[in-house]
Amino acid sequence: MVQRTNRATLTDVARRSGVSTAAASYVLNDRRDKTIPQTTRDRVLRAASELGYVPNAAAAALRRGRTNVVLVVVDATFVGEVSARTTEKLTAGISALGYTVLIHTWITEDRLLEVVQALQPFGVLLLTFVPSETRDRLKTLGASHVAGYEPSTQPGGIDRFWEADIGAAQVRHLAERGHQIIAYAMTAESPRLPVAQARLAGAEAECSALDLKPPLVVAWPLDRAEIASSLTRLRDVGVTAVCADSDRMGIAVLAALTDLGWSVPSEMAVIGADNDVESALSTPPLTTTWIADRDYGAHAASWFQAVMDGQHVDPIATLQAAPSLTNTIERQST
Repeated sequence: MVQRTNRATLTDVARRSGVSTAAASYVLNDRRDKTIPQTTRDRVLRAASELGYVPNAAAAALRRGRTNVVLVVVDATFVGEVSARTTEKLTAGISALGYTVLIHTWITEDRLLEVVQALQPFGVLLLTFVPSETRDRLKTLGASHVAGYEPSTQPGGIDRFWEADIGAAQVRHLAERGHQIIAYAMTAESPRLPVAQARLAGAEAECSALDLKPPLVVAWPLDRAEIASSLTRLRDVGVTAVCADSDRMGIAVLAALTDLGWSVPSEMAVIGADNDVESALSTPPLTTTWIADRDYGAHAASWFQAVMDGQHVDPIATLQAAPSLTNTIERQST
């Protein structure tokens, strides 16, 4: 058997199935506005399968005046296990609508505009906070549909308000166990600093609501010796518990406490965030606060479909109207 060296064309499929090129095109592009007998459809599809026909994406894009691509734009905070799970589900949901999904990490506005102009995507889904002026430019440069988050316009507003809910829940958990002087540990030089800052804002607001002193804010590298030195100073000023901006930082704090020989939680309690797998494997196991995984795939699909249907969808308002999904998993560290 001689292998084909050339890619099968639409003409090849039409010839094999005994129909016109136009009829073959209608079938392969699922043109339901054209009346094609089912037997003819079956014959064309069978011929395409036998020939290994693959549609020419470039030609299809020219016919439509656009590509079949949806560009999902994330920012530098999308790192780590939680972000990976979220992105995977979002892209799966949009792919299920029949689109090709590409991920673009926001570097600069100009770079995003260049990518959109070159790619001519059917849609752009913004999972970072982009002002309306930029969204309008994306449409001007070729994106048929643009959906996503917009920065808060409220004085003192927090873009990532759901992250603030995590910080507030961490403080509530500690306060319920009698802790009144709390430190908030942020990971130094982390791309997830905006996430940590939003969680800190929530922790500060909750301390104020509970009539506690504001949390003492520290920025630590993931270095157990440096953390241990700082913990000694924190205990000297009355700190009895540490809110960590992530489970990685929480585990680093537990490691430093082990080096100091302190008992956890009686001498220092620790709570992390995100419910990473490692949080249950540390010694002692780390208490953690997180937003339980949702069906982000279905959410993204319905969101994007609504935008394509011409509906105005405000994802921030939708999330704000929903009940808080913050959940604290209590383990031995508190």
